[in-house]
Amino acid sequence: MTNSEKLLNEALKFIPWGTQTNAKRPIMDYAGIMPFFVERAKGCRFWDVDGREFIDYRMALGPVILGYCYDEVDEAVKRQIEKGVLFSMASPLEIELAKRITQVVPSVEMVRFMKNGVDANACNIRLARSFTGKDKIIRCGYNGYHDWFVTGVKGNGVPEILNSCVYEVKYGDLEEVEKILKRDAHNIACILTVPYDFNEDTSGDFPRGLRKLADEYDVLLIFDEVLTGFRLSIGGAQEFFNVKPDLSSFAKAMANGYPISAYGGRKDIMKKLDDIVLTATYAGETLSICAAITTIDIMKREKIHQHLFNVGEMLMKGFSEIAIRFGVEAKVGGLPVASFFLFNYKDEKKNKRLHFLLNRELFKSGIFVYDRWFVSFSHKEKEVTETLEKFESALKNTLDFYVRENLL
Repeated sequence: MTNSEKLLNEALKFIPWGTQTNAKRPIMDYAGIMPFFVERAKGCRFWDVDGREFIDYRMALGPVILGYCYDEVDEAVKRQIEKGVLFSMASPLEIELAKRITQVVPSVEMVRFMKNGVDANACNIRLARSFTGKDKIIRCGYNGYHDWFVTGVKGNGVPEILNSCVYEVKYGDLEEVEKILKRDAHNIACILTVPYDFNEDTSGDFPRGLRKLADEYDVLLIFDEVLTGFRLSIGGAQEFFNVKPDLSSFAKAMANGYPISAYGGRKDIMKKLDDIVLTATYAGETLSICAAITTIDIMKREKIHQHLFNVGEMLMKGFSEIAIRFGVEAKVGGLPVASFFLFNYKDEKKNKRLHFLLNRELFKSGIFVYDRWFVSFSHKEKEVTETLEKFESALKNTLDFYVRENLL
């Protein structure tokens, strides 16, 4: 039994799931192969509790955009530790970060901080309802665990009465959004959406279409940029697709992994915070604010996003060439900062099995990925070349195993 498996058995005695985050739950079908617990990380690599080294393409679910233990960020945080983590009144650092965000994000005129993406989304929903005087929302994508984001499923602890306040739509379905607005716009405060869902549609037509509909029906448009913010560009998906929301939520990449989020937008809407209380003791915690300031400064100084797109495109090109070489029916897509490789046979059961086997082989070879290939500034050409070599070997082993399995 590996150390990872031993630790999981211990963790499950005290921690539901054995971890704090749903996306980090161990997949037992990969037991002994998938690293369940990480000991340390540096750059784009981590080492698990069994001493195995991995090139990481999950990057802590997206927040680590520069690289693990990025020296300039961590040194700034260490200097701030000597001054203090949390005070009885505000820190001037709050002003410095607010200035930076309003400078680089097109739609943000005023901003406030929280700790998680779900916090920022919840604050924006409260703001929208307060500003418009309307209760209902249209939402798209994963926006967090709060009651108004998790409706329609019995037994999940959410009162059924809340279902009447939330319309859930699929990404890209502008027709459904317009149908809802035609019927009920006078009761709808806002549309909350992920501006890009990291799948095939990279056109930006959906967020631009939502902007048009929001203006036409007089509802607010909120972008959940928790994952896209500071990753697609320094100004987020709204800069990348050239469309301005009324409010936005940010987290993840803004501080290279330190726990902080932000919500902000039009000044007239944000001024409603003079009337309603949205507050948290740790929202002004200085270490994460310091990390965010430093991360944004590095993004402004270095060609971070150009690098992300370059190495991401190198990966995507490599995946496509390898698939063609093996005669594999596959789909390589998404934006290069977080692309995907999918088997694309008509038989979905076959696709699912091949995907499982490929992941297993990648784990064995020291490549850690799940669903999307998140790249960071620490992924250099050397790591991408190594990754593609191991990907090719993993794909060969996958196909060989699948053939043998189906001959038995």
